Formats: sequence, C-alpha cells, structure tokens
Amino acid sequence: MSIIIDAHVLHAYPLSNLNRDEFGSPKIAFWGGVERSRVSSACIKRGNRKKVEAVLGDKALRTRRVPGEVAGELQRRGWNGEEATEAGQAVALAAGVKGLAIAEAGTTTVMLYLPEAGISALADLVEANRETIAAAAKQARAEAEAEASKGAGKKKAPKLDKETARQVKAVQAEVRQVLASRNASIAAFGRMLANTPEVTVDGAIAVAPAVTTHATEEQGDFFTAVDDITGSDNGSAHMGHHAYTSGTFYGYASIDVGELRTGLHGDDEAAREFVRAFLAEFAVHVPSAKKNSTAPFTPPALVHFTVRTDQPVSLAGAFEAPVVADDASGWTAPSLEALNQHAAAITGFYGTTSVVTSAHAGTAPTLNTVTALGKHVPGISDLVEEITTAAFNEAGQQ
Repeated sequence: MSIIIDAHVLHAYPLSNLNRDEFGSPKIAFWGGVERSRVSSACIKRGNRKKVEAVLGDKALRTRRVPGEVAGELQRRGWNGEEATEAGQAVALAAGVKGLAIAEAGTTTVMLYLPEAGISALADLVEANRETIAAAAKQARAEAEAEASKGAGKKKAPKLDKETARQVKAVQAEVRQVLASRNASIAAFGRMLANTPEVTVDGAIAVAPAVTTHATEEQGDFFTAVDDITGSDNGSAHMGHHAYTSGTFYGYASIDVGELRTGLHGDDEAAREFVRAFLAEFAVHVPSAKKNSTAPFTPPALVHFTVRTDQPVSLAGAFEAPVVADDASGWTAPSLEALNQHAAAITGFYGTTSVVTSAHAGTAPTLNTVTALGKHVPGISDLVEEITTAAFNEAGQQ
C-alpha cells in the first residue's frame, strides 16, 4: 500500500515575473481555452531543493563541473594545479560511462548528480589509485575514439594486460559507487545517468508547474535608468522594457513516502526530516526571479495537505474552466471556492477510505467558507508536523 502526501497551494502574487522565458517574458500555459501565467516545474523543484538543503545542511550537486571540484579539493591537499586538473578529469572518465567525456572547457559532457560529500570521496580515490585512474581514463578516451571512428577506418582501442584490466575494472566500480551514492535530495527528486542503471534513482516527489487559476495577460513596463550626473541627454543613461504578470497560482506536489524511504535505504529519520522541510518550504516558496525589482513576498492564501493510501490526486481540474473575478472579489476568493467544490466532488468520487488525514491552513479572508479540505490548522508549522506524523505513523504500520 502506498503512502502519498498531496500538497496543494493557492498563492496570489502581485506584479512580478516569477519565471522567465528565453525572451525575458513570464512563462505561459494555454489551458481551458485561455492563456495563463506559469512557473515551470524545474524552477519550483530547484528553488525548493536549494532551500531544503540549506535547512538540512546536506547538499547535492547537479553539475558538469565535477572535474574542477575534484581538482580544487586535490589542490587544497597540496597538489599542483596542472596535476590536480588532469586527475580531476581522469577520475570522471574512470567511471567508464559510455557518452561521458571531457568537454573543451574541462567539464563533463553530461550533468552528474551526487552528494557534495562525493567530491571528497572522488579525491580520496585519486590519491589512493592515481596510476590506475590515469590508466582507466586513457582507456576510456581510446574506447571513445574507437567508437567515434566506426564507419571511417574503424579504429580499435588497445587491449590492456590482464592485471591492469583487473585494476581498472576495480577502480571503475569504486568511482561508479561514488556516482551512485545518494542523499535525501537525490532520493526525493531522482537521478538518471544513461548507460549506468545502478546510478538511476526513481524520484519520490512529483511537482507540477504552477499555473494561474484564471486568464492572464502580459503587462509591459517601459523604464529609464537615470544618470546621477546630468548632461545633454536629460539624465537618461538607459531605456528598456520589462514584462510582468500577476495572479493567483495553483501549485501541486506529491510525495511517495514509501519510495522516499526506499531511496534512503530505510532511513526513516532522514526521510521524515526531508518531508518536514520540503512541506514547510513548498507551502511558502516564492520563486526568486526579479525579486529585487518586484518584491513579490506574499504568504500563501491556502495550503492544503492530505495523506492518502491509494494514489496522488491533483486538484488542478478545479481550474480547467478559468476562474472569473470582478473588481470586488479578486482572484483568490473565487479560486478558493472552485477548489473547495472540486475537492468535494473528488471526495464523493473516490470516497474517504483511502484518506488518512486532510487539513489546511492559510491567510485568505474567506478561509472560513472551506468545507471539503479537512480540518483547519492555523499555523503552517503545526500543519506540517501533523501531516508528517500522520504519514510516517501510517507507513510504520505497513
């Protein structure tokens, strides 16, 4: 039986640009016949991950700069720059992952995702197996060249002698073991590295793009930057145009508690701490794009959590028909009403057998009209603690 935590948030933002497209405009989504404002899932996940890692003090690195980081660690241990750089690149190649090479800039050609502690672990391997790692890297380069030459002269990689091949295989396994290591972030958000199934982790958290509950339009802003020292140009040093939007966004995420526990090899305390930190951050998270220009630091209108034993259930369907507001209601009140009605319909459809608990908190003035979102818990800390405890108590009974 699955233990699923569903997290739903209604969040009203003033004039802002929370997540920009390639042209600097707010990202959009077409849904229900209208254009809406959108914050991408990737933006939400990264923003939440970084904040949660800061709370827990356990970072994960999603990067192509592992060679440089290992080189930096080796230099702190007394290696000279050239040898450290060569060794940092060699240990990445020593993994023997097909398609993983070193780019001209000295980075890996694919992104790796490993705990921050993995950098020191790779440096330890370099110091303990310097010659073997160099041989493994040389062999990886030769095999890549041979693969690239197929159909054009077909070059073969040289064969290693039996003893060197054994040592290379052993160190390759050790490097891959470091790349396969994980912490709570990796267990939560998942990882995939082609051709290395042992590194792959099925993420326990699914995050939807946040989309406005209503139609929106881009709002342009012409601006000038005034030069403090005036001249013949009347003080204008720069002119430009920014794009903004505003509205009430619906955000949704689900956590598979069982998958998270499995990803953390049964470490219930680490899983519990991560869930507590994630729910607390997801509830109030504000994307950071153009934050200094717009200061969109509003609290959420509604935070609604459920613990289920069947499947994730999004309430996005409440807004397939865009909410309509007037100059008195704003967007939040009708959004809350639509969400409440849709939640009641879903409860009628699925029943309550699979619902362990359901509760909500928030700042919306019409929160007292809510009838289908479980009990009201005034404070976000209390709400997070109640939901986390319920989920892990249920998981402990299975």
